[in-house]
Amino acid sequence: MTLAVLTAAPAIAGTEATASVDETVTFFYYDDIDALVPFYEGLLKLEKTMDEDWVKIYRLTPGSSVGLVANGRGLHAVSEDKPAMLSIVTDDVDAWYQRLVSAGVPVVSELPPEDSEAGEGRAPVRGFVVTDPGGYTVEFFTWRKPESSE
Repeated sequence: MTLAVLTAAPAIAGTEATASVDETVTFFYYDDIDALVPFYEGLLKLEKTMDEDWVKIYRLTPGSSVGLVANGRGLHAVSEDKPAMLSIVTDDVDAWYQRLVSAGVPVVSELPPEDSEAGEGRAPVRGFVVTDPGGYTVEFFTWRKPESSE
């Protein structure tokens, strides 16, 4: 996995100014990127912003994208274990779950009931995890609202 950060402001050593980050792109590496198009473009309905024979980039938000890179190109190679996960934060976690389950996408971690608690030592999120056709995990979650103390 490669995380690319695109920025317009260069970092200057020894200064107190921080460099801006305009966009991030997370790259996943596959043997057959064309096999992933139906998932990212068709099922997830992501906008394709780059379409080359060896790389395809899809916009997630105005500042983030996911890129699919053909094996043998880019900086990394395809690996059997997929040591990276794409996490998508959404308030529509239930709708995403229904869409992906209905499409037969393999679910790794089921969506818990809305009234379930996060549990001790767990992140304050409610979500689920699927695998894309290339074996990478894709998580969809929503942040749990903090309980009000009265």
